[in-house]
Amino acid sequence: MEETENFREVDVATSAKFFGTKITSFSILLMIVASIIAIDAFDWFEGDEDGEDESDLVKTNPPPEIDLQPGRIYSDENIYINEDGTGNFRTHCTESHVNNDDPLVYPEQTGAAHEHVFFGFPETDANTTTEQLRNATDQTTCEGVALNQAAYWVPSLFSADGTRLEYVEPLFYYKSGYHISAELIQAPPEGLVMIAGHDSPEPQDVISAKYRCEHWEAPSPQFDEGDPMDHVPYLPECQPGELLEFRVVFPQCWDGQNLTSENQRSHMSYPILAEAPNTGTGYCPDSHPVAIPEISYKFAFWVTEETGPSDTWYLSSDMNASHPNGSSLHGDWMNGWDPDIMDLIINNCINPGYDCSVGLLGDGTRLQEVE
Repeated sequence: MEETENFREVDVATSAKFFGTKITSFSILLMIVASIIAIDAFDWFEGDEDGEDESDLVKTNPPPEIDLQPGRIYSDENIYINEDGTGNFRTHCTESHVNNDDPLVYPEQTGAAHEHVFFGFPETDANTTTEQLRNATDQTTCEGVALNQAAYWVPSLFSADGTRLEYVEPLFYYKSGYHISAELIQAPPEGLVMIAGHDSPEPQDVISAKYRCEHWEAPSPQFDEGDPMDHVPYLPECQPGELLEFRVVFPQCWDGQNLTSENQRSHMSYPILAEAPNTGTGYCPDSHPVAIPEISYKFAFWVTEETGPSDTWYLSSDMNASHPNGSSLHGDWMNGWDPDIMDLIINNCINPGYDCSVGLLGDGTRLQEVE
């Protein structure tokens, strides 16, 4: 930096004598500009103080405070351009309650289902409807206070001794996914409901139900080495002290007409898959041409002496002893998002291929965190 400082402190009188002419104010201005350029170039070469490359940092333009809905606050957290072109948004929701209801499979039949754990809308029961979610104003167990009234539920998970394992800090994803190009994603319509996982007596497949032990090494190629897709559709035996991760992944291709169907599945379809590592090269089938975000639930559990071996755990929906434990994993979803907030997620995060981390809305604001 010494050379740069010397350059800053050019002796004007000496320069004038050297050139044999009086230096004009214009010449001085040129030298000042040259000094600034040299300093900036030096700083760029040296890198910033953190040594971080911010070339993928997205600049945001926060709205005026009067435009912020309750549950939406300012945030100086960064969002970034995804190298793989995918767009991602995540949100935290905590457990709300547990019951034996399922308003999609057994509407108005209280207690008719296996046990479920619910997240989000705090009053989901056998009588819950999308109209009720749309008109709800009370705080939910998701980020954003009352801005996300969606209802999420999955089967309860138990260790071998019958102890229910709590779903701690699960993440709920809304993303373009690896298969469909991010700019094609549209907001899910108000009133949409769906189930991830088939309704036959056969075990689920890995498209909708995914388990993975932390130590596994995924074969190449992968869409993202940091997010390997080497899951199995049943509870595997993970090592003690290891993290078991599992996901429920919903279909993201909508028929464009029906908000539900007789089995809560046929109005939706999984996309024609892309081939790793080429993201965005898949597509929705002609029968279901509208691409919406790939919605998924992600859970993680530590395998300990108290929990016992993970392959001895079971779900409340595991009712066929001939199938591996956990092979009945599925999930239900009812749309209850504030449509303006969902538009921000689509337009600011998913369509441009940005990573909005957890709760960020891509414009210098975020959903207020869960209390």
